[in-house]
Amino acid sequence: MIAADSAIHAATLREQTFRQHRRSLRFHSVKMTNFLFDLVSNLALLAIVLSACHLCNRLVPNAALNGAHIFVALVSAALLLDAALTFLVFADAQSRYGKFSTSSAFFERTGAYVLAAIAALTWQYAARCMRPARTNNNNNTLVIRTSPHSESRLPM
Repeated sequence: MIAADSAIHAATLREQTFRQHRRSLRFHSVKMTNFLFDLVSNLALLAIVLSACHLCNRLVPNAALNGAHIFVALVSAALLLDAALTFLVFADAQSRYGKFSTSSAFFERTGAYVLAAIAALTWQYAARCMRPARTNNNNNTLVIRTSPHSESRLPM
């Protein structure tokens, strides 16, 4: 009787665990989808900011806009506004914005912001490493007077 009772209990636990496992997989897939959507939208915004800064640098002669730094500043401002919305505005209206006002949803969005900022700074660093070094001909040259009328300039 005890063995049969424990076998029924074990089967019930296995069945409940399987149902709970399916529910948790569905929940995690929705959370992962939300995270990936946030990340892709942030990367799309990064592409827009980098393109706009590159275009502005091309059109305006003395402009030196750094798209990665501008994007990181925008992401920082968005993160501060997101925190204010999550913990102040959405927290007061739990019945209407319940899924957005949780701290886990905020940390998912924060992770997407941080990964996009890291991608921007990595992109800038890689572009700087791939760019050939600029040489200033006036300051980094060795001038040798070869005759009273000519000079030889050798880059250092």
